[in-house]
Amino acid sequence: MCSECRDTGWLQERLPGGFTASKRCHCREGGEAASQYGALRLPPRFADATFDNFSAGVYAKEPQKHQILTAAMAKGMLFADGFPIEPSKGLLFHGGTMERQTHLAVATLKRLADKGLSCLFFEYQDLLQALQSRPGTADDERDELAGKINSVDVLLIESLGERRPTDWAQDTIYSIVKHRYHTKLGLLATTGLPLATMATEAHLGTQAMYASARSQDTLAQRIGRQCAEMLESICVTVPVAVPAAERSVPIAARSRR
Repeated sequence: MCSECRDTGWLQERLPGGFTASKRCHCREGGEAASQYGALRLPPRFADATFDNFSAGVYAKEPQKHQILTAAMAKGMLFADGFPIEPSKGLLFHGGTMERQTHLAVATLKRLADKGLSCLFFEYQDLLQALQSRPGTADDERDELAGKINSVDVLLIESLGERRPTDWAQDTIYSIVKHRYHTKLGLLATTGLPLATMATEAHLGTQAMYASARSQDTLAQRIGRQCAEMLESICVTVPVAVPAAERSVPIAARSRR
């Protein structure tokens, strides 16, 4: 972590007249191309996401939230530290907000990149659009991208299944997941869609959050049953959903004598 900006990438500079201005920290000088994470294709909003700046809340105020999020963070750390020797070859972050899912997934991806592994970030719809054959698109560029997606050590797919299913989309994502399964390559994914096993997660206190999701498609319906089964064999599911409301736990007052 940068000791000056704490990996935010920005510093506050005092100007005459009492004004302040933000300036890029020297650790980010040279732009994204010079960054060690420049090749990951990270979106600007999450370019600075790390485990250190992930907020899991305060246990004394929201114990369930803190437990769920710290457990999710620990799974990301342990996976990154153990890969590729780690038996599991992937993580699927699900439930809760997209911001929390993506933050944890990107932090995991960065930790993997720090080990020298090749890593790549793709939003689900962007991934499909980049691989889709359209008039005016160059076949060699598309083939080069497909080769990179299939060869990178760890691929992160954000918002998996967000796009309404088509036969082509299901076949494409199934091909990617199946290739990673057979070649034992890493896969990280996030999804806001309900999982087939979601009904069994009542012990997490999240059933109320998913009540409105019962009428939605499940992830398996969006990406196909075979793909979902293959994904399940690769990835450990990591719940990120927290109770919609949790009363603060009062600190016991010292008894008076």
